[in-house]
Amino acid sequence: MKKKVTTATISSKGQITLPKVLREKYHLTEGEKAIILPAREGILVKHRELSLRGMLAGKIQTDRFEKDLRELRREWTL
Repeated sequence: MKKKVTTATISSKGQITLPKVLREKYHLTEGEKAIILPAREGILVKHRELSLRGMLAGKIQTDRFEKDLRELRREWTL
C-alpha cells in the first residue's frame, strides 16, 4: 500500500500548517502541544501526551473489538 504524500509550506516564522486530513486522522487539535523529534528520514511530530483515543483511532471496530484488543496488546508487548 502506497502512502499518500502531502506537502506543506514553511512560513517566514518557521511555521508549518499540517494538512486537515492528517490532523483529523491523528486527532491533532488547535492549541494542542506536540513533540518534534529528529528522525532518520527527517522529523517526527507526535502527541505530547498519549491519549487512548489517539492510540485506538482507526484500529478498533466495534464488531471486532475483542480480536482487535488482543492484537493491540500483542503489538504493545515488548
